[in-house]
Amino acid sequence: MGAHSVQAAQDTALVIWTFLPGLHGTDELYGALRDCLPDDIQAEFVNLPSSGKQDYHTLCDWLEEELPVLPKGKKRIIIGESFSGPLAIRFASRRLDEVAGIVLAATFCDTPLNPGIALLPLRPLFMVKPPRKALLHFLIGDDAGEAEVEKLQAVVQSIPSATLSKRVRTILELQELDNPSIGGLPMLILQASSDNLIPWEAQRTLEACYPDASAHWIESPHLLFQRCPQECATHLVKFAERITAVA
Repeated sequence: MGAHSVQAAQDTALVIWTFLPGLHGTDELYGALRDCLPDDIQAEFVNLPSSGKQDYHTLCDWLEEELPVLPKGKKRIIIGESFSGPLAIRFASRRLDEVAGIVLAATFCDTPLNPGIALLPLRPLFMVKPPRKALLHFLIGDDAGEAEVEKLQAVVQSIPSATLSKRVRTILELQELDNPSIGGLPMLILQASSDNLIPWEAQRTLEACYPDASAHWIESPHLLFQRCPQECATHLVKFAERITAVA
């Protein structure tokens, strides 16, 4: 192993990739992405609490207790998908010395829809058995495979409807002005160009809110990590290498 390879291995060992899930709140949809991640990285996939309050302040308090403070010299890259994007930002603001960078995937910094209509596209997800058409259109894409759809349907069905409702309410109450300062932390924004859940305006608002972030648009439905795992993994690796080199 050459000197550069040894240094790269040492750098990756000092960084933990912490994945925060979307509205489903679990790590059960990350199988394809896990398979695409390099063997030499440390990754952890957080499962959000399935009961209790689901507002971002409460979840951030919970996350601070759940994730131990890292020893000196180690860093985290916080990766927030969809619902957890604002959570990633809030957690990072509390641990600026520990977080090396933030990745926001198919997410938002302000409520992505008018509160009066926002529940309409999400309402089918609260059903005992979410309609296949709703899952295809709003989340995983019309060309998704049968196994992908069945897995998603099972995961959505396993979430208490009360918990889903609370998370949606949290999204509806989100305001751009509530986002805390994250200093000069490096940020990567991954946007889904065929996202039928988060409108284009909300995606542009996120980019405008963090103009120094690197933004990449990927041809994908809302579930970026599930439908385009290899492309997302490639962007994550490049981002990690860039911020590690700077550090």
